[in-house]
Amino acid sequence: MKKYILEPKMYIAFGIVTLLFVINIVLTLTFPYFTAHKAYYDSAAYITVLIIAYVVYAISVHVTGKKSTSDIAIVMYAFFILWECSYKTGIVHNDLLIPSPEGLFHVFVEKPAEIGADVLGSLALLFWGFLLAIILGTLLGLLAGWIPRVREVLLPISNVITLIPPLMFSAYFIMIFSTFRQAAITVIFFAVFWPTFQGTVARVGQIDKAIIEAAKTMGVGTGGMVIKVIFPYCLPGIIKSISKSLRGAFMCLSGAEMLGMNLGIGYFVEKYKSFADYRCVLAGIVTVGVITTLIDLIVNKVEKTVIKWEA
Repeated sequence: MKKYILEPKMYIAFGIVTLLFVINIVLTLTFPYFTAHKAYYDSAAYITVLIIAYVVYAISVHVTGKKSTSDIAIVMYAFFILWECSYKTGIVHNDLLIPSPEGLFHVFVEKPAEIGADVLGSLALLFWGFLLAIILGTLLGLLAGWIPRVREVLLPISNVITLIPPLMFSAYFIMIFSTFRQAAITVIFFAVFWPTFQGTVARVGQIDKAIIEAAKTMGVGTGGMVIKVIFPYCLPGIIKSISKSLRGAFMCLSGAEMLGMNLGIGYFVEKYKSFADYRCVLAGIVTVGVITTLIDLIVNKVEKTVIKWEA
């Protein structure tokens, strides 16, 4: 792992982040609550989040050497300071709609099993819907890209369907499928399949004609052309599109879960919204943000590992 030597300006930024981090801790532990607030929560979970964020920042800035890492950390800790001060001075005094930072992160201490089960439920649905869509969308896209007659039939259909938001199909899928799980997987499939199909068709059309002619000269048939020539050529583009497709799939999944599922992080948010427990609603939103960020980081890492020749 490469370690960067920080420039003088970066040490200044590092010091500012450290100072803001310390101020956050001091405010949390010593600054009294405004007396109008009704709910008070243990600060252990919030302080743990602040410490973890600081450790991740410190490692990241020394590994990547990016100046923007410090900028992001400064904005984040400044926001937390503003939130904490606004809440404890009474500028924000609505416990129901705007919880304290301590109250928000304490949800993860109160309901770890429930949040964990809902996250795993969402990831399972995302996995199956996304996997099926990527495989079938790629296969059909390769065929349509190579065979003009298939392309002329399917491409106009896909152009119409991709203009329709996948969530609009949710209510219908819930009615025709026997379980909400099947309906949610189908929504994810719709969100990923058609863009994958169109993207693959476009990539096949970008193949250098000289490569095709050389393969034909060697007697490569349709099956061999698709598997041995076209697919390897399109693979980097397919991998690069996965991150964007995953974002769209997760958004559709969360929306579908809020319509009728009894498991998943979208269901978690919808359930506590109906109870007017906005601490839990915000905790669910934070969880979605963390999950999508981690998925994006993992996919980008896999992308750089698999297609090093395009780096």
